[in-house]
Amino acid sequence: MMVFSAHALDIPLLWTGVDLFFVISGYLITGILLRLKERRSANDEYWKPFYWRRFRRIIPAYAGFLLVVSLLFPVDWSHIWYWYAFFGANFPLAFGKVSVAALTPLWSLAVEEQFYFVWPWIVLLCTKDTLRRIACAVIIVSPILRAIFTPHFTNHFPIYCLTVFRADTLAVGAFIALSEAGDIQWVERHRDAAVAGAVAALTLFGLFSLLPVFRTGANSVVFNSLGYTFSVFLFGSALVYALSLSKGLFHRILTARYVQYLGRISYTFYLYHLAVLLKVGEHLHSTIPRAAISFVITLVVAAVSWHYVEFPILEPNRNEIRKAA
Repeated sequence: MMVFSAHALDIPLLWTGVDLFFVISGYLITGILLRLKERRSANDEYWKPFYWRRFRRIIPAYAGFLLVVSLLFPVDWSHIWYWYAFFGANFPLAFGKVSVAALTPLWSLAVEEQFYFVWPWIVLLCTKDTLRRIACAVIIVSPILRAIFTPHFTNHFPIYCLTVFRADTLAVGAFIALSEAGDIQWVERHRDAAVAGAVAALTLFGLFSLLPVFRTGANSVVFNSLGYTFSVFLFGSALVYALSLSKGLFHRILTARYVQYLGRISYTFYLYHLAVLLKVGEHLHSTIPRAAISFVITLVVAAVSWHYVEFPILEPNRNEIRKAA
């Protein structure tokens, strides 16, 4: 919803929704890998369950999206196919090679896939304490790398979308998962600190935003080193706070059925939202109506994809049981 609002309504700072996505993903994937690693000691498999489920979750909707984009937009795949076939879509965006804007959202999926290729090996080979140290090192090193390499790029896109520069978002989520796995009371004990951290990060982001150089487009050392870091700590703290909730208004909102449903279809919603905005924008130029109509269309497309493509592939046995019932 944050990313859709940023693209549809041009609302400042909501591009950080992608950072929230990365933090949550780092948390969820690390938790899955830790559980698979524990089961592996009992002669269960590690690699096959992880990659087979990732394949079923990602590839069908991804392939369908590429097909739809090919039908709706003039895409010359002959010179760019390999970036999208091997999950390297963040590289053409980083270096100005994206020929069709509808393909832009795939950069974050590429970061995810590159994370999937590297992190499972590290989790398998290292202890939880070592993994925590690695996550901390990544959180520290990433902003340093952003600061060092900023002068070598003419715009902000390489820093914004290359995995090596955004790895701290995933590492914060991983650190939270590792801390929780080692101590079931860790989240509860750090709830107040998480609230303070979120407020501090948001306040600092707001204060620094008064500076003209503190913008993504400025491609400045100060923003690239600090701006993304504030975002990382804001959403890392927000995640810890959300995990600590067991009652109250925020808990009811986060556990509401319609919110959970939006979560289920959010992957495909994200894939299609910019393509829909672009197509609707060809016929409707008023911002609010364009955003509203695009939202409804994207929601319908995502729901249809979930019920008729993704869910039957992801949970075939459960689907058969549901039909029988």
